[in-house]
Amino acid sequence: MRGFAHSLACALLLTAAVPGLAAADPLGDYVAARDKAIAQSLAAAKADKSGDEAVIKREEAAMKDLAKRLGAVLGPLKFKGLGAPTYSLHVFTYDVDAPTHQLDGLAFADKDYNTRIVVTPESVFQAWLAARAKDEGAPAALGAGVKAAAGASEFYTNALVFDGGFYQPYVELPVAAAPGETAVAILGQQVDEPPGNTPPNDIAIVRIADGKAMVGYAVAKLDIKPIAACDAVWKPFKAKADALQKQVEKDNKSEDPRWDQISAINDEGSAAYRDCFAKAAPTQPFFAAAVKRAEAFLATARGQ
Repeated sequence: MRGFAHSLACALLLTAAVPGLAAADPLGDYVAARDKAIAQSLAAAKADKSGDEAVIKREEAAMKDLAKRLGAVLGPLKFKGLGAPTYSLHVFTYDVDAPTHQLDGLAFADKDYNTRIVVTPESVFQAWLAARAKDEGAPAALGAGVKAAAGASEFYTNALVFDGGFYQPYVELPVAAAPGETAVAILGQQVDEPPGNTPPNDIAIVRIADGKAMVGYAVAKLDIKPIAACDAVWKPFKAKADALQKQVEKDNKSEDPRWDQISAINDEGSAAYRDCFAKAAPTQPFFAAAVKRAEAFLATARGQ
């Protein structure tokens, strides 16, 4: 990470000193252009001009330009069943002080958006992950390496950007990595709220190889039967939350703080269920099928 930052700084200094040298460093050229676009958007936000038509057009043009630059860095990419790529950054800033937290890359998806892969240079990915580990409230897992980060829902929130929800990891799947490759697969599901005792049915992958990093998601369509022992773990949390909710609704107070208690109970119960599920999953009939589905997804990510 430090070596990449140093190399990039040197490249930018040389570019400034020798016009035309940027073409020899397409990655440094891309990063400099991206950072410039973000800086311009922050300046527009501070000037309260984010909604100006000229600013919007400039940002749209910048995104098209960045997609082209990144395509030159990554080279030709094609994934079976997935369409043409789009630039993954939907915004450059969140407000006057906050640049986007999204992973910048080329995003590929199928027509139903049930399978998607974001591809970016490995150095860009590692820099992004290091930045996310420093975000306020970030879990320690984001700073503990790729494998640990892939087990945190916060990782996917900005790597894949789910509309109206987030990806909740349940259990890692033991997939085989090719020589020189990092490959991680996680069984989980996209949710809008704490999932309780709902079994997972989606697979996320992280793959790093050949100077590229990929984060992907796919609906798995697995037939996962209830695990009685884990349902039993969830049951008392649900009963407690339901009883409290019934009392809150009966009292009918505005801004009742007990709603926060109900959310906390559901969060705790969902986490307890997932812990049980992760321990029980390897012995369940669905597990081999989930691993096979993850291996197939990784094969797609490899271009096979």
